[in-house]
Amino acid sequence: MPLDEYDDCWLRYDRVGDDAPRESYRRRCLHAYVSTGAPELAAVRDELRRGIGGILGREPHLWQHPPRSVDGFLAVGTPEEMEVVADSVDTDAVAELADGGFHLRATEWEGSPVLVVTAPTDRGLVYGTFALLRRLALGRPIDDLDRFEEPATPDRVIDHWDNPFRRSVERGYAGPSLIDVGELPALRDRYEEYARLLSSVGINGVVLNNVNTEIPSRPSANAAMDAFAGWQLLATDRLDDLAPLASVFRRYGVRLYLSVNFGAPETLGGLDTADPTDPAVEEWWAEKADEVYERIPDFGGFLVKADSEGQPGPYDYGADHVDGANVLARALAPHSGRVWWRAFVYGSHADRAVQQYETFAPLDGAFHDAVTLQVKNGPIDFQPREPVSPVFGQLPETDLGLELQITGEYTGQHVHACYHVPMWKEVLEFDTDPEGVGGGEGDGDGTRVKDLLRGPGSGIAGVGAPGEDPSWTGHYLAQANLYGFGRLAWDPDLSTEAITDEWTGQTFGTGPTVAEPVTDVLHESWPAVIDYTTGGLGLLHMMYNGEARLENHYDPAPEEWPGYTGASADGIGVDRNARGNGYAQQYPEAIAARYDDPETCPEELLLFFHHLAWDRELADGRTVVQTLYDNCFRGVARAERLRERWRDLDGRIDDRRFRHVAERLEEQVLQARRWRDSLVDFFYDHSGIPDEDCRVPRTE
Repeated sequence: MPLDEYDDCWLRYDRVGDDAPRESYRRRCLHAYVSTGAPELAAVRDELRRGIGGILGREPHLWQHPPRSVDGFLAVGTPEEMEVVADSVDTDAVAELADGGFHLRATEWEGSPVLVVTAPTDRGLVYGTFALLRRLALGRPIDDLDRFEEPATPDRVIDHWDNPFRRSVERGYAGPSLIDVGELPALRDRYEEYARLLSSVGINGVVLNNVNTEIPSRPSANAAMDAFAGWQLLATDRLDDLAPLASVFRRYGVRLYLSVNFGAPETLGGLDTADPTDPAVEEWWAEKADEVYERIPDFGGFLVKADSEGQPGPYDYGADHVDGANVLARALAPHSGRVWWRAFVYGSHADRAVQQYETFAPLDGAFHDAVTLQVKNGPIDFQPREPVSPVFGQLPETDLGLELQITGEYTGQHVHACYHVPMWKEVLEFDTDPEGVGGGEGDGDGTRVKDLLRGPGSGIAGVGAPGEDPSWTGHYLAQANLYGFGRLAWDPDLSTEAITDEWTGQTFGTGPTVAEPVTDVLHESWPAVIDYTTGGLGLLHMMYNGEARLENHYDPAPEEWPGYTGASADGIGVDRNARGNGYAQQYPEAIAARYDDPETCPEELLLFFHHLAWDRELADGRTVVQTLYDNCFRGVARAERLRERWRDLDGRIDDRRFRHVAERLEEQVLQARRWRDSLVDFFYDHSGIPDEDCRVPRTE
């Protein structure tokens, strides 16, 4: 597909109006003195041409020395490289910024207005340039600009779900993989455009291949495809192919990672074991790491999922996750690489919620310094809403990474609009230590999840990535989730409202007749999906799960999940409390007490923690079953409002994006009604209590 047919997402750089900010922009930005030292600086110069060229209608004149014949200019470089920068900023303060941090300052130099973008690293100059262009695109003032920024967490990574040689994507709601590994080392323009999108929101790492990299248990019908599975990317010739791609991402400050299978020493290395305690296995991993870094010096590291969903791991050899993670860490540590060890393990418990904490809490403090334990936001699997994992806040001696899902596996699969940023904010703001026992530095007495992600070795990973669809994400509004992930990974203190304003303004425009309807649709979408797909009281896994058809995890099928719904004639929900499987007791005492009592448990999680009678009255006087009915109907009403609110944009935005989203919202309303009717039938079948308002005939 020609490059000009792909959407520009939030990097549209529409021309700003003829007002005071525009004149200030022209004075300070139409001439740019930009350092030329590193590959990242070429990206800066290119982005300034595109950005300022679009915003002001004319590309900037680029200089290799400070121009003295013009009244004002932009200077981009480190203080060490450029005298004008050193003269204009607090160099000591700049030097103290974390990797990727930057400083934007409007000042004067030799009597001329100068706007400075500076940083201690070239990567920081890239992020700083994008931050400046974001400000210009939103029409914000720059004359008094004096802003320091640095990332809150050191590693901000996208985990692809791609099967690279087949170019298929699990949960790929945006078409085939945009990375064509089979054609490497040949490069496509698409790769640079993708690197731009990631860098513009501060993402600094990308795992190219499937986050669940699997070694097939038996050969497939297509043996050639087995030979080109994602785990084969560690092969020497494949590493050679990856080096040019790494250079593209490097230009934008993004490092390459690979998802590896724990059994690679056997399947790829020809050993007769992958036992992490075997010296031959340790030597194999060390030699493989050397081989990788010889070709990709800034390689980020390995992502590993082991002992889960039938894949090999240390348990196969009588070892534990510390043994498994540390053998890889010792191989990567000399190169400053990291192992991201996924905590998504289950299989030995009837309720997977219990297993993660039981598995990893006893191992706290034993992991190598080069290991990051990557933990999903909740204990189940990216449900529309679930409690925050009890692992957060209770492994103080282990570096943690928060794993979020950018793609909409359980939130409508990019057919339904569902804005994930409010969900992620709920997770990041969760207080893991409300009594302050751990001496945290959260906003309250304790330590919030976001506070656990700020130190060296921590990070945030987002699962699922764009594909070949012209919109990048398969639904134009799903672009907001990719944007929001990057912005929250950079600064988890940002509010949902601030992120929404940024994305909407850059993507559709800042005028209220456009921004307000888009904002309303985004903010209403997640509550709508929760209501019509779960009933809104903490239920989950209500969807079809068969593998034989495309509707996997899309269609409603609550009857498939008795272990998760707990539905019976006497009530609904699962006792994950002291009377049940004890999951609630995995949290610190104050949180456990809150969850353990149905009178104090937050209503939105009530049936996750408690099996309650259908006719039990809740705080507002309604029964459990009537609340479920009401929430399902409310979800449909919310979906209908999304559709009607979007119609207000007819003629105010381009027809292509308006029509695409409008048609998706029509489908969302239809599917919301299907979900509602299915769930209402399910609740009635088990409770025998009809909806008191008799709003919809039962489906027979």
